Amino acid sequence: MKKLTKIKTKPNLQESRLKENFEMLDRIRDDTVNDIESLTEDFQHMTLVAESIQRNYRALLAENQLLKGALLSIIDECGCWEGNRCDRCQKILKSLDSKNPDFPPNAAKEYRAILNQLRNLG
Repeated sequence: MKKLTKIKTKPNLQESRLKENFEMLDRIRDDTVNDIESLTEDFQHMTLVAESIQRNYRALLAENQLLKGALLSIIDECGCWEGNRCDRCQKILKSLDSKNPDFPPNAAKEYRAILNQLRNLG
């Protein structure tokens, strides 16, 4: 049988670096794909949270409308009249008044400004 001799060749440094770079690029690409998948899951979760907040806020607005309607119907059914309201109706009207000190008059404007700032971020 023939004896095979092993020929030792010098490693090609350029080829080795090229292979290492390809391996590193593959790892970076894999990490990037994983990061994008994770980010997608985060956005899906945030979407679910935002939808839940939206549903709850709509329900709260509907409930507020019902409460306002109930308070106004109490005033309408009362024996007092406009300009000469009883103490109970005056308290109800004061609580519904936008000039009520418990609720600052600029709260709606401030809320709208905050919403506009948030929308401009997106």
